Amino acid sequence: MPRPFAVVPPQAQVQPEPYTLRVYYHEIQDFKTLLKASKIGPETYENLHPNGEFGISRQWLSDAKDAWLNTFDWRIHEERINSFPNFMMRVHDSECGDFDIHFAALFSSRKEAIPIIFMHGWPGSFMEFLPILELLSKKYTPDTLPYHVIVPSSPGYAMSSGPPVDKDFTLLDVARVLNQLMVNLGFENGYIAQGGDIGSMLARIMSFQHKECKAFHTNVFVLLDHEMQDPKMLSERDTKKLERSNGFRAGGYGYALEQATRPATGGHFAALEQPAALLADVEAFVAVVSTMFTR
Repeated sequence: MPRPFAVVPPQAQVQPEPYTLRVYYHEIQDFKTLLKASKIGPETYENLHPNGEFGISRQWLSDAKDAWLNTFDWRIHEERINSFPNFMMRVHDSECGDFDIHFAALFSSRKEAIPIIFMHGWPGSFMEFLPILELLSKKYTPDTLPYHVIVPSSPGYAMSSGPPVDKDFTLLDVARVLNQLMVNLGFENGYIAQGGDIGSMLARIMSFQHKECKAFHTNVFVLLDHEMQDPKMLSERDTKKLERSNGFRAGGYGYALEQATRPATGGHFAALEQPAALLADVEAFVAVVSTMFTR
């Protein structure tokens, strides 16, 4: 008997393979060895500020490293991930070849269920949406769930295969691959795209590039450089939001610019070889989220 929410809709064009995540013990130990060997830099005027005015504080990094080494238990999180249906699907893209795309899902038994794809950002992963899966799986049964919930790992993230090495791979390409994932699952007649951070950009691209995407929702809407002809047109609330956006682009966007323009220098190589460097990036993500939800 199949597990709840794991029955793929009958109209699927491609059948995904059930997937169970299991990280080998030696890989966890290798990671801990790297983390333990990672040095935390000396105290400076900037990194002694606890409020993050100049970026990550030395104390935060030291405490987080200690927690990661001594109290964090990966197996607990692995068990949580595997408590939901997970799948792998081979997705063929006409421009960039084949991709093995991982996704978690809650499939409904209802014919009229609405397909929704939830897309993560960086630094992040499909795990951002596990609370949604938990909420829906507790509130509904497969017979009452009003949605098909699809939560993929974008190409190059988590268990999904990486982008090609012989050409650039842009958001347009990612959106095309994930749209094909939804088509393969039988949702060519329409689906909704939702995303935050980079996922918000993917959702917007899918809405105007792919006819299968009928609607999109984002919790991040990036504003480009702008000049208001008449600032008085804005409400007081919108004016404050615009000021906040300008402040972020001026002082909180540096890490994103570095990774976008020099990814081989300050991006994933450093994250793989120096876990503490990845931890610093995660702190930047936490700082942004904390700011969003404390205002």
